[in-house]
Amino acid sequence: MKFLIIGDLHGRMPRIRFKGFDAIIAPGDFCSDALRTHMFRAMRRNMEHPDRPAVQWYNLIGKRRARKMVLKSLADGRRILEFLDSFGVPVYTVPGNWDWTGGSAWKFLDRNHWKGLKRGLRNIIDVYHRRVSVEGFDFIGHGITSGPELPVHHLKEMTSAERKRARHAYERLRRPVARLFRTRTPVIFLSHNVPYGTPIDRITDKNSPRCGMHFGSYLARDMVETHHPIVCIGGHMHEHFRACKLGKTTCINAGFGSDVNVWLELDGRRIKRLKFYRRR
Repeated sequence: MKFLIIGDLHGRMPRIRFKGFDAIIAPGDFCSDALRTHMFRAMRRNMEHPDRPAVQWYNLIGKRRARKMVLKSLADGRRILEFLDSFGVPVYTVPGNWDWTGGSAWKFLDRNHWKGLKRGLRNIIDVYHRRVSVEGFDFIGHGITSGPELPVHHLKEMTSAERKRARHAYERLRRPVARLFRTRTPVIFLSHNVPYGTPIDRITDKNSPRCGMHFGSYLARDMVETHHPIVCIGGHMHEHFRACKLGKTTCINAGFGSDVNVWLELDGRRIKRLKFYRRR
C-alpha cells in the first residue's frame, strides 16, 4: 500500500509532490500559529518564576484579541482539511496540539474545536485513540500531546506522592491505547509527537524555552518498545525531517511546513520504499 505523509502545517497549504498514493497520513497541527510568540512569552515567564501564579498567554494580549486569533487559526485549519479531503482518498490523522481540542481554564478554549474542523469531511479519518483497519493494516492513533506524557524532566524534583500521582495519570492514558494493540494485523502507529529520547525529538531551536531537551512522546516510545508497530509516524518536532530505528520499528518524523512530503510504501510487514522530499 502506498502512502503520502505530510508534516505539521501550522496553517500552510501543503504542496503535494508525489502521485499515485492510496491514502494520506497527517500527524496533525493543521491550524495556524500566529499565537506562538505570545505562548512562548507566557511559557518563559512561568519557567523563570515558578513560585508565582501561572500566566496565561491570552491574558497577556486580552481575550478579545486572543479570540480573533484563534478563530483565524481555526479557519486556516479547516481550509487545509478541505483541501486534503478533495483528493478523494482516505486521510488518516490525529489532532495536534495546535488543533484546539480543549483543556483550558478559558471557557472559549475549553471546547473541542477539533470536532468542528473535520465535520462533514468524509475522507478525513480521525484515528485518535482508535484502531481503524485498512487493506491488511491497522491504524492506531495518539494525538494532541506536545511533550512527554510522563513528566520525566521533573520526576527527581517531585515528592514521592507527586511521582505516584504522575505515574497513575500516565497509566490512565496509556492503558486504553495499549489495549488497541491487541491485534495480529500489522500496525501503523500515528502519533502527533515522535517517540521520546530518540535522534528525532531533541529541541535545538535556540528560540525555544526548551532548547537542548528531548521532548517527544513518552507514550509513543512506550508503545513502540512494547508492541513493535511496523512504523511510528509523528511530527511536532520541526527540526528533524528523517527516520530512525527504535527496536524493530522505523520512526518517521514527518517534518514541518508546506513543502515536505514522505512517500511510504508497505508490503505486509516490510517497508518496500521510504523516500523523503523537501524542496531545496
